[in-house]
Amino acid sequence: MRQLRWMAAGLVSLMVSSCGTVKSPPQPLRVGVTPNYPPLIMLKGEKAAGVECDFAVQLAGDLGRPLELMPVPWELQIEELEANRTDIIMSGMGITPARKARVAFCTPYMNNPLMAVVRRGETGRFGSAADVFETTSGIGVLKGTSGDAFARRRCKKAKVLPLASRDDVAFYLANQRIDLYIDDMAAAVKIVSRYEARLELVRIPLESQEIAWAVRLDDEELKKQANEALARWRANGLLDQILGRWMPYLTDLPAPQPGK
Repeated sequence: MRQLRWMAAGLVSLMVSSCGTVKSPPQPLRVGVTPNYPPLIMLKGEKAAGVECDFAVQLAGDLGRPLELMPVPWELQIEELEANRTDIIMSGMGITPARKARVAFCTPYMNNPLMAVVRRGETGRFGSAADVFETTSGIGVLKGTSGDAFARRRCKKAKVLPLASRDDVAFYLANQRIDLYIDDMAAAVKIVSRYEARLELVRIPLESQEIAWAVRLDDEELKKQANEALARWRANGLLDQILGRWMPYLTDLPAPQPGK
């Protein structure tokens, strides 16, 4: 009987000791995405896809954390991050002074300059960025975007017309309600690819726009880990591989002009 009691006590002791060394499972990497911005982040069927989705999968794997993609309305991305409901925004976010006051941006992974879309055959009207800046033509923009702010700031002689959706661009250009449309490169190329017979890209970057991931201002550790991962991807070619898979036209564009 004493031997049985000793064995039972030893087993309990062993169990307690073992439990004390078991590590808790890693916390999911909660990535805020707004999947309406192809080819950076979008839905293919019911699944997320695009540049940022591939980055999120790779980053979570590098960190040894399960991935949890969190669909968030664009206007709530920073709010959800600040409230600790997401860990990182990976949704094609451009770096702006206003955003830098609320989030910590990681190292930019690409430049996504503003560019113009015109009716096919009319790129000759805009042979330089200065031709766009000085135009008196109607310029279409997506309301509330960086293209909207740029057109109002730099194209003083133009009539700026805010559009409700990128789906309206082809209609407004075809009916000559506008003569050019300004948006970031990723969006502009996507629009032209849908209406290639009618529209054309003016292959002159108008203003630089750096794209980066964003974390909470106090999350220095995740920022450091993300930057280290990005540096590895640059060195081993993975960054260019992922960007080239979704945006093969990147290597065929001239260098953008500095933002002003």
